[in-house]
Amino acid sequence: MDYQQAIAFHEKAKAYGSILGLSNIRRLMYELKDVWKTLSIIHVAGTNGKGSVCCFLASMLKEAGYRVGQYNSPAVFSQREIYRINGEEITREDYASCMEKVKSACEALVERGEPHPTVFEIETALAFQWFYERKCDFVILEVGMGGSTDATNVIEKPLCSVFTSISRDHMKYLGDSIGDIAKIKSGIIKEGCPVVTTAQREGADRVISAFAREKQSPVFRAEKLENDRVFQGVRHAFHPKFGEIKISMLGGYQLENASLALEVISVLKKMGNIEISLEEMKQGLLRASWPGRFECVSMEPLFYLDGAHNLDGAIKLKETLMENFPDKKKIGIMGVMADKEYSRMIQTLGPLFSQIFTVTPDHPRSLPGGILAGEIRKQGMTGIFVPQIKDAVSEAYTLALREGAMVMVFGSLYYLLEVKEALHDITGD
Repeated sequence: MDYQQAIAFHEKAKAYGSILGLSNIRRLMYELKDVWKTLSIIHVAGTNGKGSVCCFLASMLKEAGYRVGQYNSPAVFSQREIYRINGEEITREDYASCMEKVKSACEALVERGEPHPTVFEIETALAFQWFYERKCDFVILEVGMGGSTDATNVIEKPLCSVFTSISRDHMKYLGDSIGDIAKIKSGIIKEGCPVVTTAQREGADRVISAFAREKQSPVFRAEKLENDRVFQGVRHAFHPKFGEIKISMLGGYQLENASLALEVISVLKKMGNIEISLEEMKQGLLRASWPGRFECVSMEPLFYLDGAHNLDGAIKLKETLMENFPDKKKIGIMGVMADKEYSRMIQTLGPLFSQIFTVTPDHPRSLPGGILAGEIRKQGMTGIFVPQIKDAVSEAYTLALREGAMVMVFGSLYYLLEVKEALHDITGD
């Protein structure tokens, strides 16, 4: 199997839909000799910030000299980007080789009359296979959606279960209340394995604590960072245990993610799972970067991308924009999934923008951009639907140059690649 054949198999597997539950992935991994059992895994769940926390963790462990596998979803800019070892994407050759093994396992299941694994189960199995073959010291594993029935939850004894902030998202699958969503996400807590969490809303914190007690798992909570300031493109803050820390990811919400990652490393160090110095921890935080999270892709005009895809993300993006660019005129580009609380997202972020160009991301769950523009106008703001994403980028870019404004792209991760490609066509960078 070559790389193109591997991609073709991946695309064909999308026809099998998205099915929550562990039966399929257990059968698939059994065919692959349950290679996940050889891996030392840090399991990360939550609503927002999972990718960033994984990135901080991987960067710190890499700084300490470990070989670190990192599995994140969904793919934003490349199918191979969701698989990384020490920050490097899986090669085309390794992707094809591992996919061939996964494909053979899928075919064996179908021959026995079992359901064909879904695309996310296939992606997850490939991750385990690659990390096993490359002999990773640690694996940072991001939950895809939910927790208890997510394919990544096939693992039985992680080093620890990590929770970023939990808020309302994927309500169709996870429930309407914070408590209901937290119950499903808390399904990653395993017997006796430590739990590390950021500060949570009361409903979520109560549920996580109850699940942890039931599983006799100790709970550790991340510290709140203080004296936050940005200087020369670096965010500085003070940690009660570790002193001054610096991060290059400028979103204000990244302090919460950095503190959570520090607590995870601290817990694993106390347990004797890792050896790492304070300097290695700090350097790892500073060197961590994560595309699509308040990412600057142009300086003239200022042009930012952020995967603020739900209400909680919109609130955090608003705080970041108000902190970093309080007086800068802002032009928005927005595209969302239909199952998001887009009306409330507009209510939160809309007043910051002189106008918002709306688009329809290329995804089955997308909200038509025309409906989104109508909702923006309904709330008394300027919403303009542009059918082609490349045209929305061009119009926003030209307008920002003319008016000395900045462009902020937000609403979904799924169309950021198209935005980057369109911007490249304009600037050549």
